[in-house]
Amino acid sequence: MSRLQALLLGVLTAIGLAVGAWVEVDEYGNQRYQDGHDDAVAARAKVDADAERKRTRENAGVADHQSASNATITEKTHEEIQPVRERIVTHRVYVGSALCGDRPAAPAEAQSPPGSDEADSPGRLVRPDVERDIVALKLAVEEDLATGRACQAVLKDEGMAP
Repeated sequence: MSRLQALLLGVLTAIGLAVGAWVEVDEYGNQRYQDGHDDAVAARAKVDADAERKRTRENAGVADHQSASNATITEKTHEEIQPVRERIVTHRVYVGSALCGDRPAAPAEAQSPPGSDEADSPGRLVRPDVERDIVALKLAVEEDLATGRACQAVLKDEGMAP
């Protein structure tokens, strides 16, 4: 083997070693990058999972508080509405100034009912279907008003209203 061949073989060996080292360094850098990326993804997943668990606990606490508030509102509404409901249901509805305001129950020129010579008395009962509808309307209004008052009381108790 000549000196030139030995030198060429040495240069080729050095180039081969340099290329091999460069490939190893590049592979090492890629692996370090991938490891860092994987660590960052895992850390973010842990932070997200912790935040999700915390928020779930907070939501459960809020849901419990809202359930308690709703139970209080329902209880106060029922306490307030029960005597009103009994009063509305037990009192009969009569035609007269209480139902019609200041106007008479019928026009002054109204004819008397067939088969009778006298006009309707101002204190007669209304028809059962009309009474049922009036009672249902009164109950619905009173229940809504009672619910509103109970909601306001809960909001005041929780410091959310003046």
